[in-house]
Order: sequence, then structure tokens, then C-alpha cells
Amino acid sequence: MPAPPSPDLTCLVISDGRRGIENQALGLAEACARLRPLSIKKHVIQNQGLFEKSPAGLQFALKSKPADYGLSAPFPAIAIGCGRQAIAPLRALKTARGDAIFTVYVQDPKIDPEAFDLVIAPGHDDLSGNNVETIIGSPGRVTDSILEAAVSKFGTRIDALPAPRIAVLIGGPSKTHKFTRDIHAGHLARVKALLSAGNGVMLSTSRRTPDWAAHDYRALAKSAPGLWLYDGGDANPYFAFLGAADAVLVTEDSTNMLTEACVTGKPVFRLPMSGVPGKFAMLYSRLETRCGVTIFGGDITAPPYAPLRETEIAAQKLWARFDAKDAALN
Repeated sequence: MPAPPSPDLTCLVISDGRRGIENQALGLAEACARLRPLSIKKHVIQNQGLFEKSPAGLQFALKSKPADYGLSAPFPAIAIGCGRQAIAPLRALKTARGDAIFTVYVQDPKIDPEAFDLVIAPGHDDLSGNNVETIIGSPGRVTDSILEAAVSKFGTRIDALPAPRIAVLIGGPSKTHKFTRDIHAGHLARVKALLSAGNGVMLSTSRRTPDWAAHDYRALAKSAPGLWLYDGGDANPYFAFLGAADAVLVTEDSTNMLTEACVTGKPVFRLPMSGVPGKFAMLYSRLETRCGVTIFGGDITAPPYAPLRETEIAAQKLWARFDAKDAALN
């Protein structure tokens, strides 16, 4: 068996800096660091203009050196990227230092997975290959300790809300899901019903939530003392919402939020969107089977389930692949 890596082993997390994208790669890196000593650094790719919009293959054809993306020695032992802007930098690292750097891409890269040492993809993407590992949903940063720390940080605000407390996580339109005014009206009605029943509601909008929908939640928050609304700002209570909630409602457009909610082991329900879910139907089915996630019908109780631990599973698979490559080279 290969010797454990030294405490000096480093991991570079590469993304375009968007929270939902970065947290997938960072969460995987942090899970790896909980298993073995690992120093983590973040690198944000700042492509602009036509180059940013270009396909990842064309980006790599035009810029194929690590320095083109602000990457220089000392290079990491592991590089984990997520999002389209991370593909070309990972390929540049593998091309330049393939024997010395273990490259990992999170999500379906839409190119040959063999361009990386490992691809960690959502099972509902139906991706396969010799170096592909799949998990339910996506990796993330949610852990029990992070939730506990967040609840402690925002404890006074949480304690002011009536119990039981419901976290409501609102996303927005995507390639497969439509966020119509009728859909929003249904979500808003559910939130009002929860408040009328005496529940505390902790509601977070996202950067994809239409402003006209966020406006309605802001108006409601002014007249509903049982509603804590977060719709932007530096002190994001997202983890506190998950940690303090007795149940979690999530719009079904977000793989990240659905997966992270299930890490808590609490009742999780989908808030419906319109459109054709396509591959997401497989995700919903797997989350229903594994965690009992169903469309919210008004009842916040659900059968118990073991908290989802897919990020930890992905980290174990990463280390196994890392060791196998290390053994093959030595």
C-alpha cells in the first residue's frame, strides 16, 4: 500500500469564483483534507470577453500553458476544478506536469473524461468512463461542524423565530427549469401558509432568483415577524438556515441545494418548477429513494433517513485513484 502523503501535500481548487461552482470543488478538497493532511489553496480564473464565452476545447487550443491562467510553480500535487472555466487550466496542468499533478474535474466536462486523471460527476448526468466516479447530486461544503458553528454565530437571530423553523431555499430559472410568475405565486403561498400556521421561516433567495420574486419576499418580510429573509449581503446565514431548520424546502432547479439539504438528515421537500426536468428526474428519483425527498404538500414531517454523505464518498474515491496513480509511477 502506498505511504500516506506528507503534510506538505497541496491541493489547488480552481473555479470562476461563483459560490455554487467553487463550493463543489472546495467541498471535495476539504473532505479529502479530513481524511489525510492536505493544504488547500483557491485559484479564481478571470477569463473575459469572447475567450470566456468560448468552448473549453477552444480555450485550451488558444491557451495551453499553466501560465496562461496565472498558474506557476510550485505546482500542487492535486488540482480540483469545477465549472467550464476550470477545464482548460486543468488540461494545461496535466499537459505540463501530468506525472506530478493529479487533476480532478467535478461535473460532466462535456469532453473526453480522459483529459483528466479523475472526473467526479453527478449520477444523473449518466456519464461513464475508466476514470469517472459518480455520486448522488454534487459535492459540497456542508458538514455537522460547519452547521453547528453557523447556528452558534446566528443564534440570537434564530432564537427570535418561532418553532418549528423551516428553511426555504429559492433558486431561479435554468436551462431546464422555468421560474414563472405562477410558479412563484405557488411558492409564496406555501411560505405564507407556513407563517400562518405559526412556523418560523428562514428564507434565502439566490443570485438567479428574479428580482420581481425577491421583491415579493422583501415585502412579506416587512409584515411577517416570523420570517427571516436573506437576499444578499456579506453575512450569509445559509449554513445557519440548514443547521437550525426542522425541515427544508428547496426549489427543484438546484442540485447543490437539494444535495446539501439532505446532508442534514432532516426532512427535505421540493418546491416545484415548470419546464421539462430531463435528467433531473433521475436526481429526484434517487433523492426520494435515498432521503425521502418529495414535493412539498404542507406537512413538514417525513420518515427518517441517514444523512447524505456523498462528498465523503467522493473524497475516498479520489484518494484511492491518487494512490493507484502514485503506485503505478513508483
